[in-house]
Amino acid sequence: MVPEIETERLQLAAPLLADFNAFARLVNLPEVYRFINGRARPETQLWAAYMANIGAWTALGRGMWLVKRRDTGAMIGQVGFPCAMRGHGVGFDEFPEAGWLFEGGAQGQGYAHEAMSAALGWFDSAGQADRAVCMIDPANVGSTRLADKLGFVKTRLSPFEGADLQLFERRISSLP
Repeated sequence: MVPEIETERLQLAAPLLADFNAFARLVNLPEVYRFINGRARPETQLWAAYMANIGAWTALGRGMWLVKRRDTGAMIGQVGFPCAMRGHGVGFDEFPEAGWLFEGGAQGQGYAHEAMSAALGWFDSAGQADRAVCMIDPANVGSTRLADKLGFVKTRLSPFEGADLQLFERRISSLP
């Protein structure tokens, strides 16, 4: 079961089949895919990724939430802990990976910080691991700043799909 989380302005919602088209639109916006893979993806790949996310919640008890504005219900982003086998090796692959993406109109307004703070609060209390990791394109200054604000620290550069990405980790100060 996917926990529903509400913040002052946002709802972190379970991925439902009815939301797939909004998800596909979101991840195929140029301002979203620019730092992910540099190109739009076909619907068949997006469908597989969406279904894998739903399955991750069932199999692992974690995944990505859809981020919706509470005042309008509009989907503006996605945050959480994707089930991704990145191949970065020891110190990364064995830990849950944190991730976030937001449409251009939602960037720079504190939504990502608000949503990821709530997601990390859930993660910290869930006790699944003593740390979370993430990877960011070094050119993505906004996400690098956000990672820093969320308590992630740089660990190393690692090649991924033809580019060197910055790896980060965030250790949980105390587990229950």
